[in-house]
Order: sequence, then structure tokens, then C-alpha cells
Amino acid sequence: MNNIKTLYISDLDGTLLGKDAKLSRRTTEIISSLIKQGMLFTAATARSLSSVGILEQLGIQLPCVQLNGVLLYDFPTHSYKECTPIRTEAARRVVEVLRCHDRMSFVYKADETFGIHVEFERLTNDVEREFFEVRKDNDYKSFSQVQKIVVSDDDRVIYFTMVDQYSRLKSIYEEICKIEGVRPTLYSDNYSDLYFLEVFSSDATKAKGMKRIKELAGADRVVAFGDNLNDVEMLQCADVGIAVGDAARAVKECADLVIGNSYEDAVALWLAEQND
Repeated sequence: MNNIKTLYISDLDGTLLGKDAKLSRRTTEIISSLIKQGMLFTAATARSLSSVGILEQLGIQLPCVQLNGVLLYDFPTHSYKECTPIRTEAARRVVEVLRCHDRMSFVYKADETFGIHVEFERLTNDVEREFFEVRKDNDYKSFSQVQKIVVSDDDRVIYFTMVDQYSRLKSIYEEICKIEGVRPTLYSDNYSDLYFLEVFSSDATKAKGMKRIKELAGADRVVAFGDNLNDVEMLQCADVGIAVGDAARAVKECADLVIGNSYEDAVALWLAEQND
């Protein structure tokens, strides 16, 4: 068993991060030490690069899954390795659905060098306003407020994201589910009583990103950690799927194992015990 290479991959918000959306000192010390000893560890998140910079302090040597599988970012080279855009016609249909519901989202577009440009028409609630204020000046992606979102033939749309009341998003989600070529996901925000609705290519998932990193790392098996509905497929596809104690019920029901709570450093403590 000692000769078997295991890849450990964890979701961030509600799983590896605390209630303050940060890595605790104990988690940082444990995981960074284990990585230095040779443990294969990375993350799979709905976040993009501007939000996962906190992971650099862990010394991760593998790619990281971002935007729920749309992007693979390589920490050692500080560059994107792969990108999975939405087909143009499918992206236009998503925009049409959002327009019909008078609820446009943040629309992520990538250029040929993986530069990310985010367009939006208006900010609908405090969570979206905070999202914009925190990220508007970062070096990893640019934001532009436009009068009307348009998907041109030259655009590489990679992601739609919005946050709102569940009742406001449910019907939008159901309509987008009918569009071929995209995968919508609807799940609760870890830090408010609102829900996220995110849309990306059906060819991009956390599970597929996890499998790709397993291949790149030459690992024999994968152990995955998660807490929310966008983690379910990844946990099911892993050799061992682990839910934290404060995970959504559906996630715990599909997991092979349930450990302690995220805000009590459960992932790091479990890793330390397994790699002692």
C-alpha cells in the first residue's frame, strides 16, 4: 500500500477554508508540511485565480481546478494549462434565458492567452456588489460594466455566475438545464442565505478536472473532500469521497466517509492522521 500514489484534492469554501473564508494557521502548517514530505495535494473550487492566491502559501506543486472545472491553473509555472469554453450558440441561449428573466449574470470571457475579462450589466444585491468591489482591481481578471451583454463570434465565454434568492434562481436554472452543451449548478452560498447559479460547459466539471490532475500527477488513486452540491460528482468519481461534518445532507449521503467540521480543520487533521 505504501507504493500506491494517492492524490488528495479538496474543495475550498465550506471544506478546507474556515468561516472567515481563509486558511487557518493549523491547516496551513499541516498541509504545507505534508506537501514538503511528498504528499500530492491540490484544490478543486468554483473560485478563479484571484481568489485562490491564498493557496500559494501551501506550496502546492500540482494544477488546481478552478471555476468548477473550466480552468486548470498550474502553481509551479503560474500559468493556465487548460481551458474549456462554452460553445458560442449555447452561450447565446443562456444569455437569452437570463434576458427573459430580467436577471443577467457576471459573464466570464477568456482570450487566447487565458486572460479573463468579466462583463456585467448591473449589480443586483450586496453579495454581488461585494464580489465586484473585492475583485475589480486585481491583476488576474478585468471587469467591465456594459449596457448589454452580447456574445460575438469571436468571444470565448467560459462562465456565468450570479447570486440571488433560491426562488429567483430556480426557474432560471430549470430552463438552462434544457440547453445542450452547458452545465448549470445551483447551490447555497457558504457565507449568506443566498444561492449561487453558475453555468459552464458540459465538458467541464470538477470531476473531469480531478481525473486530469490524477493523470498529470501519475497518481494511482484519488481521495476527494467536499461540502456542497457542486462537489457531489467529484466525490462520487473519486476512489474515496469524503464530506466534512457541516456539508449539505446530499453530499454526506453520497460520501464514503464523513469527518469533522470544516471550521475545525477537519481535512488537515484527517490528512495528518493518514500520512503519519
